[in-house]
Amino acid sequence: MMVLFRVFPLILLGLIFNTIIANAGEFKPLQGQTALRVCADAHNLPYSNDKLEGFDNKIAALIGEELGIPVEYYWFPQRIGFTRNTIKKIDPETGRFLCDLAMSIPAEGGMLAATAPYYKSIEAMVYRSGEGYELNQISDIAKVSKDVKELKIGLFDRDDATVHLLDDGLSEQIEYFQFMSGDALVYPGRIVEDALASGKIDVAFAWGPIAGYFASKSTAPMTVVPLNEFGERHVFSFAMGVRHQDKAWKKLLNNILDKRKDDIAAIIDQYNFPSLANVKPEVRKKREIYKVENGKVDDKTYVGWRLFNSTCFVCHGKHATGTDRAPNLLVRLEGMSERAFRKKLLSRYFAKVNLDDPDRRMEFLKQIAEKDAVEFKMPTWDDDPNIRPHISDLYAYLKARSDGALGEERPERLEQ
Repeated sequence: MMVLFRVFPLILLGLIFNTIIANAGEFKPLQGQTALRVCADAHNLPYSNDKLEGFDNKIAALIGEELGIPVEYYWFPQRIGFTRNTIKKIDPETGRFLCDLAMSIPAEGGMLAATAPYYKSIEAMVYRSGEGYELNQISDIAKVSKDVKELKIGLFDRDDATVHLLDDGLSEQIEYFQFMSGDALVYPGRIVEDALASGKIDVAFAWGPIAGYFASKSTAPMTVVPLNEFGERHVFSFAMGVRHQDKAWKKLLNNILDKRKDDIAAIIDQYNFPSLANVKPEVRKKREIYKVENGKVDDKTYVGWRLFNSTCFVCHGKHATGTDRAPNLLVRLEGMSERAFRKKLLSRYFAKVNLDDPDRRMEFLKQIAEKDAVEFKMPTWDDDPNIRPHISDLYAYLKARSDGALGEERPERLEQ
């Protein structure tokens, strides 16, 4: 009997231990990672707050659960300088970054490397329900103002709806709100929770998650109208952000996001984001890279030809077909986008000797040994005020040549 009492606690301990392991998920934290350290705003619902009521708080908890480590926060107002003062700032006492994960950053990244997106939304219009009128699109505001009552409109500075409202002659009915106040406790949701609910304004425009969340929490019944009339171009996706050098961390987060995507979607659903059903499809015209008619070209392509023949020909040859110093650009531009071309010119090439003047560069090439000439790298144009503004022009000329739309001869300008 004594043996049984000794064995049972061991079995129980094993069950508890296995439960912890199961709850930790299939992913392991990175080496030295003892906590999920999140950068967030303590007063920024529906995203986050220090009571952990935001959807980003709950998604961060899910990630911590998956890794089997606690979640810690470094609080800082979501304002200009947020990234610089949080995820990219080093604690002078510990030598470590203040935090390792920023939530709800644009999926395009920028200052941070973005994970796969985990939600998207669009601008929304909110108004109090049951007051004798309906608003289904922006133009309805002008109609109701004329036929029923003059509606007071609240929107943030630089709001997407501004131009539409001004075009409808509603400038005198608009009250502008400051999006980023100097007070860390002043949050965007006040436009719905305070101004609209109290009757100070009759219609509010806000970013979808803010509009949907605060309208659902209001004691005054409200209707949220997603501005899907704006079209797909105004639907923006958001991701998590890490430092560009933290590639393993980004990969780990992407794996977790993929595994827990249904759970994340369920969390998002609790916050009443406006529907993205029936978003107006975006019809985009293909941008004309260059224009060539009977050997004559548009101004952009002509400027590109002139730039090539004043600078690039020295290494790439008179007809851009390459030399022993530099490759054939007509072949290199096959299938290359303008963005890739620009990135290559500005970011990839670094000169051993920066010789932007063609004559000086030619003299330099004559002086160095043949083996050095082969290794010579194209000068970086990043800081050249005469070249950087015209990279798009250069691309247009070389792309026209690469596509076979333009020959080797000097082009003439099309009459405008």
